[in-house]
Amino acid sequence: MPSSPIPVLLAFVLALLGAMLFAAVASPWVQILLAPLAVVPLHRLFTRLTMLGVVGIAAWLLRRYRLADRMLLGFVPPPRRFLRRVLVGLAAGLIIMTIALLPLFLLDVRELNARAPVEWSDWLALAAKGLGSGLAVALIEETFFRGAMQGALQRMGAGLWAVFAVPVLYAAVHFLGRAASVSYADVNGLSGFVVLRGFFADYAQPLAIADAFIALWCVGVLLALVRQRWGDLAGCIGLHAGFVAAITVFRKVSSPGNANDWGFLVGSFDGLLGWWIALLTGSACLILWRAGLQHASRKESGAGKP
Repeated sequence: MPSSPIPVLLAFVLALLGAMLFAAVASPWVQILLAPLAVVPLHRLFTRLTMLGVVGIAAWLLRRYRLADRMLLGFVPPPRRFLRRVLVGLAAGLIIMTIALLPLFLLDVRELNARAPVEWSDWLALAAKGLGSGLAVALIEETFFRGAMQGALQRMGAGLWAVFAVPVLYAAVHFLGRAASVSYADVNGLSGFVVLRGFFADYAQPLAIADAFIALWCVGVLLALVRQRWGDLAGCIGLHAGFVAAITVFRKVSSPGNANDWGFLVGSFDGLLGWWIALLTGSACLILWRAGLQHASRKESGAGKP
């Protein structure tokens, strides 16, 4: 393993970029091969191939840097304790994000729309769908960011890089993926690069996404501190899943309101992420950081006693 954290960080960034280039080259030809069975939209093939590429390259990196062990990745036994921590984190994530989003309705920043269910059974179905999506996203992203990347940096003794640098990449990838669509009749060997360009469309106006980017960076720092404090991924997976589940439901059942005076709280990216979430998660980071320092101080004091 390198002595500096920078090569490790760059390796994971290049893994993502390499997966995108692989998808850009391969997606038109995969579409041609699948055409006798079904015409799959090019942007959808591009997204799936990017995911496969990230998984493949990340697995190679884990072996290359000798990171493929459960302790480093954060899957620390025993399973019962791990599951209990996931559930605790999930409950905390749902409560925290719900408390964070409810004031937006009181301030008319968000309002219920026509897609909001009327029956309790429909609400439960929507909540279950959001929960399933949250757990799937959390498992994938936490294994990659807080598991492989943060675990590698922590093993190298680069704790500050793990807490503050990894969340930059974590935030950045959330503005990728809105791939441009190319009709089947217009697809050629270079069409994958047209789709790839669409992946970065949100970065054409960086100031428009700055508030959402900072909010996601604060969320990433919070998750990194949870990993650092608990020593495994359980709390991170649960907390992340709770955040995603709550946001998924709120996005589905609400739309931007008419409160222009308070609209700056959520910005323009998705009408939810913005300065308000950044303030709340940033405050939680400070509390957790100070708690960690106090915990470390108590451990040192206890270790120094005869």
